Amino acid sequence: MPADQMGSVYRTSKGFGLRWYDEARTRRRKAGFSSRSAARAWLRDVEIPRMRGERIAPSSLTLAEFCSRYVGRYAADRSPATVKSLQWRLVRPLREFGDLQLTGLRPGEIAAWEASLPPRFRHDVVRALRMVLDAAVAWQHLTANPAKATGKNPSPPVVERAVLEPGDVDRLAFEMTHPYDVAIIVGAWCYLRPAELLALERGDVGDGVLKVRGTKTARSRRTVPLPLRASEALRALPPRLDCRLLFPSPQGGSYDACNWRRREFNWARDAAGLPGEITPYTLRHSGISWALHAGIPASDVARFGGTSVSMLETRYHHLLSTSAEAARAKLDVFSRLGQESATETGV
Repeated sequence: MPADQMGSVYRTSKGFGLRWYDEARTRRRKAGFSSRSAARAWLRDVEIPRMRGERIAPSSLTLAEFCSRYVGRYAADRSPATVKSLQWRLVRPLREFGDLQLTGLRPGEIAAWEASLPPRFRHDVVRALRMVLDAAVAWQHLTANPAKATGKNPSPPVVERAVLEPGDVDRLAFEMTHPYDVAIIVGAWCYLRPAELLALERGDVGDGVLKVRGTKTARSRRTVPLPLRASEALRALPPRLDCRLLFPSPQGGSYDACNWRRREFNWARDAAGLPGEITPYTLRHSGISWALHAGIPASDVARFGGTSVSMLETRYHHLLSTSAEAARAKLDVFSRLGQESATETGV
């Protein structure tokens, strides 16, 4: 094994990383440390004892106790809806392993438990558990993530979601009470998540743009174009001095997305004759589909939608192929115009 070493600490975009040589003289690296001293302390107290074959003092925390700490830190820069989603995904692993100490988790037992999960939930639930145990490794409660030794965690097949036509959105809006009829139009044409839609304030409406707040993470805050159809709908809202929100609850406060769906959206959907699978999230899905079908570049759609191009490629690949065809058509026109210009100049 290499002699005792201090390692080489370097800065990353999210903190600090560490480079060192392991017992096989292989160059290794690890990132995610909060400071240089934390990186060197991990090498001294965790990795070097491991390479020597020494036993590391086990953590006394159970999985349930550590999850509570992790969720508290996770909630510091995530929206309540995202935190609630993580907590829901951790219900199954906590039910199975919550009373076990972190060091008592065994890959074989986790693998058997994963196999018993319903296919519909397996990917998200296992991903949440792995994320928590990655944090346990980074926070020096574990030397390795036992959930990552169980094999791959493939994503489930993409389920094609329903897409509304603009006329369907208008019909749905007609059945909604005011001002939520305007919310339907804005949510679809600006492809907003339900929580983002209900968090909009009057000051967020600019000249041809809309500032989006209430996002899943602080990095998702963005400014999106305000199409003419949505702009016209917003102008129909009467001015109010008692509330900054565009779409407040009947009591004047912020409307919870689940309550809004149950109290306002569902009955209007049924009255409009739309299928029961239509949800407020369908508005965002439809808007993204319209934008891609219109030929807007996927990078712009991802930026305006507060998501990633890779997600678009996974869920909207059939529309991206249409976008590619539109791009080829535009290049063909450009090429033809260039040839005509060259012919006219005699080149």
